[in-house]
Amino acid sequence: MKTNLKEQLAGASSRIKVKEKIFQSLKADIFSQHLKPGQTIREEELAEKYEISRTPIREMLRRLEQEDLVRIVPNIGVYVSELTPKDIEEVLELRICLETAGARLAASKITEQQQEQLEEIGKQLDLAAEKQDSIASFDADTKLHDLIMVAAGNSRARRILNNLLGQIHRIRFISGHKPGRMNTTIAEHKILVAALMSHDPDKAAEAMHTHLLNTKDLLLPQSDLDAKFETFVRSSFSK
Repeated sequence: MKTNLKEQLAGASSRIKVKEKIFQSLKADIFSQHLKPGQTIREEELAEKYEISRTPIREMLRRLEQEDLVRIVPNIGVYVSELTPKDIEEVLELRICLETAGARLAASKITEQQQEQLEEIGKQLDLAAEKQDSIASFDADTKLHDLIMVAAGNSRARRILNNLLGQIHRIRFISGHKPGRMNTTIAEHKILVAALMSHDPDKAAEAMHTHLLNTKDLLLPQSDLDAKFETFVRSSFSK
């Protein structure tokens, strides 16, 4: 008995959902460093683990490569990408520019429905702080930044940020696990939410800029220029 079209479509839809679930699981393993930077990823092991063929695994790895999460070396292998200080600096510099401008626009354009969403995010931040729940804080962080760029209404800026999303999530995970960072991040987000709720573009832009700059300062080592200046000062006073 032939399978009808409706059943075929349902089967195809189910397979797509399974593949997407596996893809998101692989990303989560990279963000959480269960798959560590530089670690080899073997297609056959993933195919066996998830009980699917190697072809969809290969497709997922190519998608991960597009997000700079893995590095595929032809005839050699697949490796989890390193996240260097230079990578962090470049991603955060772009975020500071785009999301500071986005927060300024969002404060003047935000709708009543989006304000209601902001209120819910604010409650989630309070609960995360109360329970010291890093997962809830991370989720609220993601929702807030996404909502701001939607409210800003600049599709090109959102597209650029979406292309960086893999790296952004890796940076968020690393910074969020620095001692004491979760509480300061929540406090920074609460200031940002308040500025958006009060339709204050200047305060919203300042709050976003401060939040991302603090993340950058937390993660990046002293710059080469600062190191050279310190060497110059030390040598000058030691003469």
